[in-house]
Amino acid sequence: MEPMDMGFKAWRKATLDRLNAESIVTTTPRGAVEYAVAGSGPAVLVLHGRPGGHDQGLVIARTLNDPHLRFIAVSRPGYLRTPLGAGRSPEEQADTYAALLDVLGVPQSGVVALSAGGPSALQFALRHPDRCWGVVLISTLTQRIAGPALGSRIMNAVWGSSDAVGWLWSGLAGCLPRSVARRRSLELELAQTLFLYSLRRAGIANDLIQAVHLPRYPLSAIRQPALVIHGTADRFVPCSQAEFAAGAIPGAQLIRIPDGGHFVFFRQRHWLAPKILEFLKAHAPAGFSAGAA
Repeated sequence: MEPMDMGFKAWRKATLDRLNAESIVTTTPRGAVEYAVAGSGPAVLVLHGRPGGHDQGLVIARTLNDPHLRFIAVSRPGYLRTPLGAGRSPEEQADTYAALLDVLGVPQSGVVALSAGGPSALQFALRHPDRCWGVVLISTLTQRIAGPALGSRIMNAVWGSSDAVGWLWSGLAGCLPRSVARRRSLELELAQTLFLYSLRRAGIANDLIQAVHLPRYPLSAIRQPALVIHGTADRFVPCSQAEFAAGAIPGAQLIRIPDGGHFVFFRQRHWLAPKILEFLKAHAPAGFSAGAA
C-alpha cells in the first residue's frame, strides 16, 4: 500500500514498526542504547550524522557492503530509542559506545563516522585507545563551528515542522517512475533516515549545542590509524575541518574530493567504499582475513 493511501497515522506506525524491527535496545551501565548489526567479523561502530539514527548507520554499512565486517550501527543519544541521557557530550557518547561493546562482548572496534558523528568518534579513539583499532571520518565535524549552515537550517525548518512532512515526501517518492526510483534508490534510503523527525529532535538539538561549544581536541594524541574523507565543496561542514584533523592526527590519510559536497561518500561510493574497506581490512585486529566470516 502506498503511504498516501494508508493515511498519516497508519504510515507513522508502519515506519516505527520497521525501525524497531531492524534494531535492538540493550541496557548498559550508561543507559539504554539502540543498535543494529550487519555482517560478521571484526567489529566496526558506525556513527550517524545529524539527523539520523541506526537506520542511517545501516545505509552506510550496506553501501560499504562487506559481510566479513561486523558493522554495529548505533542510534546516538537523543535519536530514536537511545535516550539523550545516555550521553550528551561527545566524551559521554564515547563512553556509551565502550559500555555497549562491553555488553556485546566486543573487546575492540573500528569506527566509521559521518558528519556530526565525528566528535564522538574522535573521543572514542582518545578516551578508549585500547578499544579502538582504526578511525574513518567522512565529512565530519572536528572543530567548533559558529552555527548551523544554511542548508542545515532549511532542513531543520522543513523536516522539523511535523512528522507528516515525511509522510508527504514518502507519498511523492512513491509516485516516481520505477526507472527513476531504481536510479535514486540510495538517495531515497537516505531520505528515510529523516522520517519520524520527532523521535530524532532531541539528538539534533543536542548536536547543535555540542557543535558550537566543541573544545579543541588533542588530536595529536590519537595513535590509531585514521582515514579522513571530505569534499572540497561541502556546504554543511567545511573541508578545512578535515584538513585540520588529518594534519593533527599522526599518520592520518586524507582524501580530498574536488567539488564534492557533504554527501560525497554516497555519490562517489563506487570508488570511495573500496578505499574505506581496504583501510579497515588493513588495520583490523591480527588474524583477520578478507575471506573469513
